[in-house]
Amino acid sequence: MSGPWHSPRAASRLLASSALVAAATLLTAAPTFAQQGAKVGPGGKLDITITGFSRFLWAVGDVKEKLGGQESSSDFRNDTEVHIVARGRDESTGLSYGATVAFEADTNRTDNTDETWVILAGTFGEVRFGDEDGAADNMKVGGFSVAVGTGGIDGTVVDTFLVVGPSNSDDATKIVYYTPTLAGFQLGVSYTPSGSSNGDNLAVTNAGGLKDWFEAGLTWTGEFGDVGITAAVVGGRAKADFTARDDDLKTIFGGIQVDVFGISLAGGLGTEEVLGIDRDWYNLGAKATFGPISVSATYGQATTDPGPDPKNLVLGAEFGVVPGVSLSGEVAFFDENRGREDDGVAGIVRLGVDF
Repeated sequence: MSGPWHSPRAASRLLASSALVAAATLLTAAPTFAQQGAKVGPGGKLDITITGFSRFLWAVGDVKEKLGGQESSSDFRNDTEVHIVARGRDESTGLSYGATVAFEADTNRTDNTDETWVILAGTFGEVRFGDEDGAADNMKVGGFSVAVGTGGIDGTVVDTFLVVGPSNSDDATKIVYYTPTLAGFQLGVSYTPSGSSNGDNLAVTNAGGLKDWFEAGLTWTGEFGDVGITAAVVGGRAKADFTARDDDLKTIFGGIQVDVFGISLAGGLGTEEVLGIDRDWYNLGAKATFGPISVSATYGQATTDPGPDPKNLVLGAEFGVVPGVSLSGEVAFFDENRGREDDGVAGIVRLGVDF
């Protein structure tokens, strides 16, 4: 049987055409595979959320005076964290549960995480177990609460911790409990066996510091038309682990924040005795928001016996560039009063990405 479709030349043309069609099909399909990408999902029974931030900062001015003469007058730095949030809920009991792990992701950090804790929550309230801030630190309200940028008097580089809040157990391993909110009120309490113990170490290998650290906080929130109010009283008590003297910690701090028509005003007042040092302090803050721009001013002053008696005024501004990206700047006028040249003006500029 003969014909154009059965000649050797025609067969050759047919094979060549088939090859071109196959190649075109593969090339057309390739972008589809690339667009699908890889998928990352939870390997266990809980829902996994990945959040965090990456921030680039530039510190300028009298930085070495602000930090005790240990840094240059201009430098760059990073601030990066990645948070893994695992959560689940049992419908039959109404119990919510999970864990949070906050990884330190800057290249010079030797501690792999900042906070790691387990959570159980239900109609009884919420309990956290692990390396997490105590009730006093998490529930405090003051002038720092309205600061923009890195946090004003409670921020990065230009901060002064003595004018902010009470001494606290930071991320030492603890148990924290928060009650449900009732009529605007919420109570929080926490217990830390050792202020120098966190992660997988034990207090017996970290002697010293404060022990049997109890912290508590009471907050109230309410709204009256366009006016919102948040008030809090927080405090703590702990025993010294290395002295027989009456050098235990006793601290209390109260503050309030009022929000109305895009304006926020806040302030706080506190007193404490810790390891033979008495400290009294106060702070004030104000913030205004105009569309994507927010500006704030925060001030704090402390009197300690024996010294120092620091004071710090921080002016800040923040601009939302696009969703998740912000540009901010802060300028601090400070006097640390440590008995040497430690006053001046320092500033910090930050480009931040939150995800």
